[in-house]
Amino acid sequence: MRSIRRLLWTSPLLVVLAGHVLAAKNNHCPPLGPVLPAPTSPSTHPAVQSTVSTLKEAIYNLTATLNGTAVSIGLKSLHETTPMVDVHYTPPMLDPRGASKIDASTVYRIGSVSKVFTVLAVLETYGIRIDDPVTKYLPRLRQLNQQQTNRDRITTVDWDDITLQALASHMGGIGSDLITDLTSFPANWTSLGLPPAREVLGCAGLDGIPPCNETDFWDNYGKRNPVFAPYSNPLYSNTAFFILSLVIESVSGLPFSDFVQKHILDAVGMPRTTYTKPDDKVGAISLGDVIWNATLGIEDPAGAFYSNTKDLLAFGEAILTNKLLTPTQTRRWLKPVTFTSSSGIFIGAPWEIFRADNINSDQRLIEFYTKGGDVGTYHAMLAMVPDFDLVVSILTSGPEASSGLVQLLFSQVITALLPAVEAAGKDDARAAFVGTYVDEATNSTLALSVDDEGPGLGIKEWVVRGTDVPTHWLNYLSAVSTSLPKVNLSTRLYPSGLTAGERTAWRVAIDLGSPEEIAQADAQLFWPQGSCLAWGLMDRVVYEFGALDEMVFSLDDAESGVAAKSVELVGFRATLRESR
Repeated sequence: MRSIRRLLWTSPLLVVLAGHVLAAKNNHCPPLGPVLPAPTSPSTHPAVQSTVSTLKEAIYNLTATLNGTAVSIGLKSLHETTPMVDVHYTPPMLDPRGASKIDASTVYRIGSVSKVFTVLAVLETYGIRIDDPVTKYLPRLRQLNQQQTNRDRITTVDWDDITLQALASHMGGIGSDLITDLTSFPANWTSLGLPPAREVLGCAGLDGIPPCNETDFWDNYGKRNPVFAPYSNPLYSNTAFFILSLVIESVSGLPFSDFVQKHILDAVGMPRTTYTKPDDKVGAISLGDVIWNATLGIEDPAGAFYSNTKDLLAFGEAILTNKLLTPTQTRRWLKPVTFTSSSGIFIGAPWEIFRADNINSDQRLIEFYTKGGDVGTYHAMLAMVPDFDLVVSILTSGPEASSGLVQLLFSQVITALLPAVEAAGKDDARAAFVGTYVDEATNSTLALSVDDEGPGLGIKEWVVRGTDVPTHWLNYLSAVSTSLPKVNLSTRLYPSGLTAGERTAWRVAIDLGSPEEIAQADAQLFWPQGSCLAWGLMDRVVYEFGALDEMVFSLDDAESGVAAKSVELVGFRATLRESR
């Protein structure tokens, strides 16, 4: 006991280690992100095939009750050429102007999914830095404050403190819309307690009312009070994306629509995605629908685009395969900017990021980068699941459609299919990495497994130069002793995402304590999963500049698939060959 006390005094980190760690199944704490490589041919896996068949039947049963609403659902792995899920519902009643049969080529309005194009255009415009204040590019915004009679922090926007990133992530604090001003809509608003209107905006772009144009914006938007100070609270703002489009036009010298066409739609290959209404014959148009033809004016950069299943799946794939940005730019883009009042939803630029730990068998946290869109009778979602290299598109059109229906469909697709895709990934990992690696000359052995005990690869045996590594982990951590007592711990191995040719780097996560002990430690904290500290505990033990928790596999790419032929234990300066 005295030696442990001395160790904890010498190494404060161990105070944390002794009482705090972990959070997935059996309280394992993997690093955020993939815990195994994504499967390369999931559609051929029996579990996936069975699940897809069951899922299709469930979707057909759900959509069979829809009389006038079209539905298209697509899900694709980056590693396959055809979608894993490709389901489309043609309702009994459709407008004769549009398509008579719904399929992957049928075009829908995608509403606010359009915002992804706008943010991407900002990221792709040479000469724009997303962290710059918007007034660097549009100094005229400052003049909007002159439209307020009483000018103070409650009535005027501090435009110099609003960055392009703030606008792209709904963190500018500015008013959500201009076009929704009730005075533009013909109704007896005084009967609902509102005073007689002194000033009528007179534009909207909906219900037959002319759309608001750029002049309307510059003449009126300054009359709107801010809602929050910049970067204090997320507030959904369509107007922010019109402002971003003005920045793109100012810097690029191109009309916004031309820039998106050239640098995004043409670059990806999205022939059916347009900024303006396409031919009616390709559209999913519900009977008597008026939204198909609507022009949104200044809201166009926030919600005007038309697209289909094929194009959106291609677009999501282009994002995840770094076709449009560099890998670092893409990784930065696919990150949260702020929280929301919901513990399960974060906000990016412009992503709605869902987080859940109740989907797969390993019970780890998974992030879903989504963007929903709603305009009239059209409701859509584009989603990406980077941990499994998946892209999802859900499109609906009709009187029975809603954002709730889209979210329900997305939830059903994910909860049904992701466990099967996980099973396919585990089988790939068994074939590629599971086995025993040895170096007889140094009496070193590493035995790896894929099991149901937790995420990643399980380490069944880890001996280097005759020393059992896990039982001495406290000695390595202490940096002052080689005779500390053995502790109850588990070791699991996770990919770091770093590759170089045939080599791929992985990291070990050391979970100190039994699942029961970890649960007891968590119960003493008021915040959930407080003991899961993988981000702070890796790479802590280094010998001659090499981390003891780093392992680098060398792979063989044979006809039967990828398989590891050796593993380098970096900090131990030992290379073990696979001996299955």
